[in-house]
Amino acid sequence: MAANAALDSLLEGLTAALREQIRPGIGLFDPLDDQPSPPDHYGHLCAALALACGSEHDWQAARQALQAWLALDAERLGHLPFNRLALLLLRMVLAERGVDAADEAMIEAGLARCRLRRRYPSNNWSLLAQTCRLIEAPARRKALESRRLCKLLERWTTAKGGFIDFPAKPGKRFATPLAYHHKALYLAALASWFHDDAELASHARRLLDWLVHCWDPAGYAGGFGRTTHGLFGDGCLIAGMILMGIDDDARQQPIAALCRRLEAQRRSDGLLWLNPAGPESGRASWDSYMHLSVYNAWAAGIIGAARRLRKAKDRPAHLSVTQWTAGRPGLFHDDEAGLLYLRTEEGLNALLSTRGQPPQAYSRNEADFRYAGGVLIHLRVGQGTPLVAPPVRTTRKALLDSPALAGWTPLLKAESTIYAVDNFEDLSIVETQEKWSISLTGRASELFRPSPRTPWQRALATLDWRLLGGRLGRKAALRRRALNTVSAHLEINLSRTGHAIATKLNLDKQTQDPIEYLNPLGHIAEEVLTAYTVASTGDALRPEAEEPSVWVSSESSSSLPGISARAMPPQALANGRNTWAFRLEITHTPPSIPSPACRIKC
Repeated sequence: MAANAALDSLLEGLTAALREQIRPGIGLFDPLDDQPSPPDHYGHLCAALALACGSEHDWQAARQALQAWLALDAERLGHLPFNRLALLLLRMVLAERGVDAADEAMIEAGLARCRLRRRYPSNNWSLLAQTCRLIEAPARRKALESRRLCKLLERWTTAKGGFIDFPAKPGKRFATPLAYHHKALYLAALASWFHDDAELASHARRLLDWLVHCWDPAGYAGGFGRTTHGLFGDGCLIAGMILMGIDDDARQQPIAALCRRLEAQRRSDGLLWLNPAGPESGRASWDSYMHLSVYNAWAAGIIGAARRLRKAKDRPAHLSVTQWTAGRPGLFHDDEAGLLYLRTEEGLNALLSTRGQPPQAYSRNEADFRYAGGVLIHLRVGQGTPLVAPPVRTTRKALLDSPALAGWTPLLKAESTIYAVDNFEDLSIVETQEKWSISLTGRASELFRPSPRTPWQRALATLDWRLLGGRLGRKAALRRRALNTVSAHLEINLSRTGHAIATKLNLDKQTQDPIEYLNPLGHIAEEVLTAYTVASTGDALRPEAEEPSVWVSSESSSSLPGISARAMPPQALANGRNTWAFRLEITHTPPSIPSPACRIKC
């Protein structure tokens, strides 16, 4: 593998920081939680893997992390497929270093504690388990396990190659979170190093080529679905590109771009905040399962192991034709996933969610807008920083206190129920010499999962929680109740010149019952993007010369820093058509100026 100074710096700093957090008898310590890394995760073993890829001194610390994990009560363990993968990669690294009998015995004892199951709640877990089976299969079974992995990839990718994480049997509606696409890419690439197969390599290349739908050359490749712009997915993406043979050159530097962006997330103790917002807002946009120690260890472990593989072996023959094509300009849309990316030679990068997807966390007390359709997820120009932030997941209480947290997604209140305009069934994209027009039509869906009302519903919910692992609750996300008395039409126009983005939302109310629009003109964007054309009810717009005088603002808890959520105060919908619109124009500045100048035209 060609030398990469940015990658060397990132990995060396991360390995040193992990070594400082290894404690005898405890293993990996989490300085943010101020306690040992959670026993039901995979921080201890991934830290051991990362350190095993370093010096002999590092391996002594790695052994302490491994021993601490082996000393944990087996009933406290979790994330067993992740731990099994770490052990398999650790065994590979130790075999190269020269493993002694005692170390080999520890690896075997660890593997005995990580039995795999046939089915898991998320497809990415099942893919990980099958990758483990292929890695450790004897030579006579490699082809069989590879074929099984390929069948999963066939079932769980869109026609254009986007990874489907939910449900296990995809129909017309499914979820394609970007972090788990990066994980699927990593697993397919890793598996190819243990079975050089044309079909498997073809799947890995499709997953790599699909990155054209989310890749920003400044090192951003997230924003949609779970763990937006999270270190978990970043680590998978870097490791996957290493294994695919994507070495940076003078023109395209995807690995270096990711590493430079991650360096800006460096903490004073050498670990990395889990997303770009960390240096300013700590745990912003973290899910409850995210831990500083776990994701740092995961990223360092899989990246370090990928580099060891590249140095120890020749790249598999069927991966030799791999090329990096994700940075090319154009408009790219995966119509099944509903993700659209516009990348221009002038430096405009815009990611849109079009149709919308079912949220994987459909909850009674939390609202997840990260899968919503009709949302501008990412916007960056030239050498500047991102100007909009991804949607967020937030609590019911926080949202009702501040509806602006819904961002670009309109919230409607009918009686006591909250609905979100986040799902669009009809979609068209029209391209002209002046612009691209994305037209979306749909209805609002119930935002929170209804509480069980009858004794039978309560009993079923209890059964689902205790025995079915929440399977019924996840399926409920595919059957959310719609607000049929309001239809929504959203039009998003992307200009070919002047980098203008204009949107118009029509809400057609077909009932006399009162319905309230809780966050008119809601958005999550830099303060410079705050002057709008405000619409009236009825068919005609009433443009205002000045921006609205009354805004309701809120901290967005976004994965990107320095961006707040804003909206106008709630408004009652009139009968018939209600319209809101705005137009954003972005003007370039010389490359020497770090942030682009932006202005809004009414």
